[in-house]
Amino acid sequence: MPTWLTFSLMALTFWGVWGLLTKVATLHLPPFAAYLVSTLGYLPIIGILLIGSGFRVPWQAAGWSASLAAGICAALGLLCYYRALAGGQAAKVVPVTALYPLVTVVLSYFLLKEPITMRHLAGIAAALAAVWLLSE
Repeated sequence: MPTWLTFSLMALTFWGVWGLLTKVATLHLPPFAAYLVSTLGYLPIIGILLIGSGFRVPWQAAGWSASLAAGICAALGLLCYYRALAGGQAAKVVPVTALYPLVTVVLSYFLLKEPITMRHLAGIAAALAAVWLLSE
């Protein structure tokens, strides 16, 4: 199995469990508290990455800018996700928010000039249909 596929399946598994655990958290805590506590889970991973890199993070202005902006977008998206879970069913919220790759595909087409093929369009239609079927 290619390494990229192994890590993709691991990410899929972790994110699937994460979707369940975030709903459980919002059943017991207000969204802001569940969000704040969940971010503490990043600390051990940050420590491992820093130790593994010898406490060196390469400097490149465009990379840092994009990474910081990505972190802000992820943090804001996660905050909205917790708010959505607090008011909605996980079986509906998780599939709808899982459509975020469609935003990436469209933005990549317009900003990075990446092609969108008929196969991609079919995939987009299938993703929309799947979310509609899952969230009804």
